[in-house]
Amino acid sequence: MSNMLKMLRSVSLLLSTLLPILCAITLALTPVYHANAQTKTIYENNDIEFAPIEEGQPDVTGLWFHIEQGQTALANAEFGRLRNVFPSWKPSADLQAALAQLNQPRNKQTETSSGKLNTLSKQATESLATPLEVFASKSLRERKKITNQEFDALLTIAERTDDVNSLLLMGWTAIERGQLIVAQSQFNRVQTLAKSEIAKRSARQGIETILTLETEQAISQGNMEKLVNLLAEHKENGVVLSLIETEAWNSFNDKGYQRAYEFFALAKNLDGQYLSLNAQNKLVQANALACAISTESFLRRCADGLAQQQLLLYEDKKYKESILAAQRLSNIRRLTEGELSLLGWAAAKNGSAAIATEAFEKVLALNPNDKAVADELVRLNSQNTLKLRQLSAKFSIVNTIRQAQINNNAWPRKQFLLSYNNADKRAINAQTKDAFSVVSGMTTRSRSGQAGLGNFDVLTSYVGVGDIYKEWQWQVTLDYKQFYTGQAPPNVWLGDNLVGSSFAPVSNNITGFEDKGIRAEVSYQGVGFNVYANAEYGMFDQPVNAALTGQVSATWFLPDVTLAATVFRYPKGDSMLSQTGSFNARNENAWGYVLEDGVRGLAAYQIAPNWSAAGTIQISALHGDLVEDNKALMLRGDLSYDIGAKIGSSVADVIDYWRIGPFASYSGYDNNSSGFTYGNGGYFSPNYFVSIGLYSELLTLEALEWQFKLSNALAISRLEQAADSRFPLLNFPDEGSDASPEFTLPYSKDTGLSGNFLAEAQYRISPEWIIAAYLGKAFAVEYQAFEAGIQVRWRGGKGNGVTSDELMLSSPRLRGFAL
Repeated sequence: MSNMLKMLRSVSLLLSTLLPILCAITLALTPVYHANAQTKTIYENNDIEFAPIEEGQPDVTGLWFHIEQGQTALANAEFGRLRNVFPSWKPSADLQAALAQLNQPRNKQTETSSGKLNTLSKQATESLATPLEVFASKSLRERKKITNQEFDALLTIAERTDDVNSLLLMGWTAIERGQLIVAQSQFNRVQTLAKSEIAKRSARQGIETILTLETEQAISQGNMEKLVNLLAEHKENGVVLSLIETEAWNSFNDKGYQRAYEFFALAKNLDGQYLSLNAQNKLVQANALACAISTESFLRRCADGLAQQQLLLYEDKKYKESILAAQRLSNIRRLTEGELSLLGWAAAKNGSAAIATEAFEKVLALNPNDKAVADELVRLNSQNTLKLRQLSAKFSIVNTIRQAQINNNAWPRKQFLLSYNNADKRAINAQTKDAFSVVSGMTTRSRSGQAGLGNFDVLTSYVGVGDIYKEWQWQVTLDYKQFYTGQAPPNVWLGDNLVGSSFAPVSNNITGFEDKGIRAEVSYQGVGFNVYANAEYGMFDQPVNAALTGQVSATWFLPDVTLAATVFRYPKGDSMLSQTGSFNARNENAWGYVLEDGVRGLAAYQIAPNWSAAGTIQISALHGDLVEDNKALMLRGDLSYDIGAKIGSSVADVIDYWRIGPFASYSGYDNNSSGFTYGNGGYFSPNYFVSIGLYSELLTLEALEWQFKLSNALAISRLEQAADSRFPLLNFPDEGSDASPEFTLPYSKDTGLSGNFLAEAQYRISPEWIIAAYLGKAFAVEYQAFEAGIQVRWRGGKGNGVTSDELMLSSPRLRGFAL
């Protein structure tokens, strides 16, 4: 019903707009003597509703009709009425010229003739009025009351006469009766016959009225197919499109958004479609529409929609889709700080580190103090050292966070060089690292054994210089060593003779010598790893020519695991024979100098707070001058617990850690090469050596003026030494010596206690000077050893404390790993 009322109102409005034309047609068909009265009836009849005409734009259709019909009085009256109603109206030049011509005075004869003609015409009209003229003289209400039969008869007359005014009258009447096809035929006929522009205009308006009614009917019925056809048929006419858009906006205002969208789509009204989709909360469709249009307004809408999508998708944890929305948005305009931040977080949670890093860099460029973003940047690039360095150089907040994170890990890992390079205040206050240093010291070690054989004393004096170059710490040291073994007693095998035999009544062996050597080392500590390398040449004049020795070590610090590996070549330091080489009892023919080439590895795992387990393995091959090749395997497993946090506060205040726990170790060699004869190397090489025991290691706090470290172990050990040949390289007896392949080393198998004690200490004397020392004692089955050392270090710069990386035995060269 509401749609029907809308249609009737539209028809009423159209008809009221066109009433002046209809009135003019009626005048044309009405007898002359009714002209004045009929004019008043049509324009002043209260039954007719006129649509208000906009001020300044009067409808002059009726005025032009009066002018063309030569109706001077009516034209002047209408002109005067229009001037009264529209005071600001300015008639066109054509209209003024037509009125002036109509009002020109004519001569009296013409007027007399005209008057007579008018009188005769009036008399003829009164007596010969046609049915169409009678019908035209009726009011609108009366014309509506005629029957279909009467209408058809009048229609036949109008079509037979082909009178334009009659056809117009019947066309408009047909519209009033709802007979649109009939009305269409009448107006089409008028367009063909009419010569007057006013008549043609009236016909066109009639056709538009029909089109309006058809469109309104299709809209009310929701007949989209018909509306599509109407739009296609009347492309040049905006009536259909205007009505559809009007209906769309009315539906939109009535909150019928889906219906509005359908009509907007039909009218191809993009703004209306977008607004209707948005009103229905169909944001994806609305944004797709906006982004498909390249106008400025729609690009702004597209950008707004993509920004909203980015946020909603992120909140729904659809991070990949949120990233794509942000990337599309960035193709339209520059992302805001908030949008960049959202893109970064979505990419971070999606595992897209490169996208997240790029977005967060832009955020920090806009807001350099955004700590959350800086934290995430550091986390995202924790494994990309190069990128982290670039970010640290670019953003001070990233550098601060990175340094703090590095130092939080580096300090407990004893990476004090790394801590210093990253401006850790603890390391800086403890001591200057990047300054020239000089170190000098003396060490001694002694191993028990028979004189001239296993007995071995070494006294070393050294001086070295070092510094830091581009975060690499280096040191070059010159060594001066004194070796002493003593003179071999009678009845011992040495070289190729048994001392006291006819070939060697007494031993003439060298008891020791002095010599010099040089060594250099370099170390680097990075985020999560250490690297160390050293090279050594010495001694220069030892009995067997020296070879270049050294090691390369690396350590990796993983979250719960520490891994370390070392590749090495070192002389076996068990005796003078194995470390430097020696001579036989006749002081002839040097042999020995056993080099051990091998690899060792370490894995330490934190199994719980304060609990850790570690395993060590070493595989090596040994070879020397006139020494049988050998192979060795060493294994060790440790379990430790840090009791430092469990003891009294007065002690805990100075303890860095105190680890205790059990251990088990194994070492074994393919051959027993412990003899001091040709083919043997004079080093401890049991078939197996197994120990099970307990150990303890205590270290006092870092960065104090003083520090000491205590290491102890006690175990039950069992070993076996095979009765291998004294001359493994000899196949036949040597006629010029006591050597023969039939002689063997004594077999032994023992069980007993073994252990060691080691104490290290250092003390800062002044900001530039530190003194350090160590003392150690070890024992095993039929074996004892002692070692000690003292050192003085000078380094430019300032320092208030000491750190454990500079204890005398902390060097990876001595420890075996870059820890």
